[in-house]
Amino acid sequence: MTKITLNADKRKMIADIFQNHFEQQPSKAKIDFESAKQNFDSMVDNVHQLANTVVRHHQPQEDLETIKAMELKYGNSGGVWNTDACFNFYKPTIEVNERGEEYTNQNEIHVSFELVPNMQEYSNSAFAYAYYHDELKAKGFNPNYHLQWGNEKKNPRYYEEESRIDSYLGISRRNENENSTYNPFNDWRNKYQLEVIGTQYCSSRQFKVDDTTHKVFETFKIAQSKLCQTHETFFNYINDKMSKLRLGLKSYKTFDQAKELADKLGVVLNDSMLEGTSSMALSVFSPSNLADMLKDSEEDNAKELIKQAFLQAKVQRESVN
Repeated sequence: MTKITLNADKRKMIADIFQNHFEQQPSKAKIDFESAKQNFDSMVDNVHQLANTVVRHHQPQEDLETIKAMELKYGNSGGVWNTDACFNFYKPTIEVNERGEEYTNQNEIHVSFELVPNMQEYSNSAFAYAYYHDELKAKGFNPNYHLQWGNEKKNPRYYEEESRIDSYLGISRRNENENSTYNPFNDWRNKYQLEVIGTQYCSSRQFKVDDTTHKVFETFKIAQSKLCQTHETFFNYINDKMSKLRLGLKSYKTFDQAKELADKLGVVLNDSMLEGTSSMALSVFSPSNLADMLKDSEEDNAKELIKQAFLQAKVQRESVN
């Protein structure tokens, strides 16, 4: 039987098959990522209800209705009210500086229930890409583009993918689904916005809260960040495997070598899937050696990891509730 010789296109097809396999395996990185999303989902509605309680405490519904009535009668002169899905809360405490002087620390915290929350440590839409990761992948997008190409200046692929995804999610002004009712960005805003007295800018309002409420909001923000963090960790985990794999594939001349590697790792690979360098590399990336490098011992304990992840999520959820 004639051996299939590998070229750049075939190596890419094979790499894509391996990547799909790696991404589907119950690694610790994947479990942590999924658990972070489940944890966020378990608390977001309860925390939003808490925010609503705080806002209505400071701005009673009857006052809001009065403003609405005055606006109907007198226009902007009668008062201003808006809807918002982000809020600023504060919990003042008396503290002492290094000179022994007392001062009031406002302990301000910004809480956003929007799909694109203001998160200083992450890119603008990092939360959205993490939250809709699986859906974006299924639709043929690259939800990891900002992690993959973010450090490459003026990379056209970066801006092209940013435009495509932000359009699909409704983040950009032009929505790829403009002929459809599907718009996650607007859906989040409509679901979680509250009526407030004042301008449309959340920074123009601050609501005082007690220590317990402040801690709940802190926990919620941590959950948002955790989703972005575990997304990045999962990407790095897969990317590390794929870097080794691609380097190994470069040293393979025939399909049989890739097939041997696939069999050792439990990856389904056959020649029908392909339709539609150095001597040191040949040694280091032999099918046996590369298989050992790409195996994840933690995957053998997947069931126990899943159990631990769900237990942790339950504890965190109960602490919020």
